[in-house]
Amino acid sequence: MEELVEKAKKNDEEAFNKLIILVQEEMYLIAKSKLKNEDDVADAIQEAILLCYKNVRKLRDNKFFKTWLIKILINECNKIYKKRKKNHVSYEEENIENYLKVEETNFQNIGFDILIRNLRDDEKLILSLYYYSEYSTKEISKILKIKESTIKSKIFRAREKLKNQYKEGGYYE
Repeated sequence: MEELVEKAKKNDEEAFNKLIILVQEEMYLIAKSKLKNEDDVADAIQEAILLCYKNVRKLRDNKFFKTWLIKILINECNKIYKKRKKNHVSYEEENIENYLKVEETNFQNIGFDILIRNLRDDEKLILSLYYYSEYSTKEISKILKIKESTIKSKIFRAREKLKNQYKEGGYYE
């Protein structure tokens, strides 16, 4: 991946496209954990990719490309979420059909999204980063600018919620 980043820094569009392909599924899952509306998810991903493309030359250490891009994506998701909240637009009211069209996505791990759907947004994001993207708690702490101990606590609590939900049969409702 670092070689592709180096090429992308030298305006190699093919290398940049390959980088995006490597992380697109992860980007989708993270954006989906923050935003429920498919259009908003697509907008956040598109904006993050555009910002990444414009600024990739500024990246100091190539090995942190993925972390850097995920951070950009989370910031874009937060902007969209705040904009929606400011306009008092409810995700549940707007385009609920978009949210339910799971079969239209091409990603194999959509089951993870279904598994965590009843968690709070911050819990969804942290679990997505931890389990799906396989970031360490330390890396998540840096990305989200939250203490590592808080990340660990949130993972523990979210897992407990999932266990309780499973025991109560909540996945089948």
